[in-house]
Amino acid sequence: MISRISIPIAALAVLLAATAPLLHAQTTEPDISHWENVTNDLGGDKWGFGGVTTMAAVPESEAVIAGVSEQGLWMSPDSGKTWSKLGANDKMPIVNHPYQIIFDPKNPRTFWETGNTGPGVFRTDDAGNSFRRLGQIENVDGIGIDFADDQRKTIVVGIHGQERSIHKSIDGGQTWKNIGDKLPEKTNISNDVVVFDGKNFLANAAGWKRDGAKLLTFGTFRTADGGATFSKVSDAGPSGPALVAADGTIYWQTLWNSGLIKSSDQGKTWAALPGPVKMNPIELPGGKLVAAVDAQLHMSTDGGKSWAKFGDPVPFQPSGLVFCAKTRSLYVWRSSDAKEELAIVRWEVP
Repeated sequence: MISRISIPIAALAVLLAATAPLLHAQTTEPDISHWENVTNDLGGDKWGFGGVTTMAAVPESEAVIAGVSEQGLWMSPDSGKTWSKLGANDKMPIVNHPYQIIFDPKNPRTFWETGNTGPGVFRTDDAGNSFRRLGQIENVDGIGIDFADDQRKTIVVGIHGQERSIHKSIDGGQTWKNIGDKLPEKTNISNDVVVFDGKNFLANAAGWKRDGAKLLTFGTFRTADGGATFSKVSDAGPSGPALVAADGTIYWQTLWNSGLIKSSDQGKTWAALPGPVKMNPIELPGGKLVAAVDAQLHMSTDGGKSWAKFGDPVPFQPSGLVFCAKTRSLYVWRSSDAKEELAIVRWEVP
């Protein structure tokens, strides 16, 4: 015999009121339907610490490249459906933690990879079929190249986790010299650079390095003589690969989510930008800027003066973004402790 439980109307009203917030929360979860998981077969069976650490869109192509910690660079020609390892037959494979990929603006088949925790700089001239290591430098983060020189001989890099450690090559990367010792003493980690030509470039100073209980000095430094001397142009300590927009404007995030700084004169003067964005943005066609705030993308159409929410929330908090102009696809990735089934998502922007 089935017994029936009778609930007084007053008690039922109380129960419905108590569960209403839960029911409302369940029906208002963010719609992430336009994001497609394209991690798929990326990176093999095992990733090193950091997982996906960088991405880049190949200029004038539908292909994108992802750097996977200790597993090298992987390319997808079909919007993330499949991935194949670049330089798979190299005698010296890329096993660092990839940090930055920079393409030759005149020939995208030539590009450079930098990475820390291992050999630092690699170059390919055949679209990634094979790579060669440049010199014996290790533990590299950011890179800048003098593209005004057709020979691409001047290369400047920042060293991971080291203060006053900016290295420069004038022979295409075969030999390296530290010019970071020309920065003032007690400046913090200099791991990112922006190079305009062989004489003029920027270097950061930001990080966790301390002198006893006091952090070493933050700042943005500029040289006009190839690194023989540096002058401080901002007290802000930026980090990560800066965005140099199509019009030459530089956008650079300051460490520990303190916001963006902006320069329109090759880094001679800087201004802090208002608004919610704290990470290095990317540029879309028409000069639009896009960056993430937590798991929500924001767009600026006025050079970072104001920002508005853009698209549905991302399924995770991004580590970085990249835009493929050929397919109008926005890729968002996140780093992880190990292999992750949901590390890269894609949205075909309308």
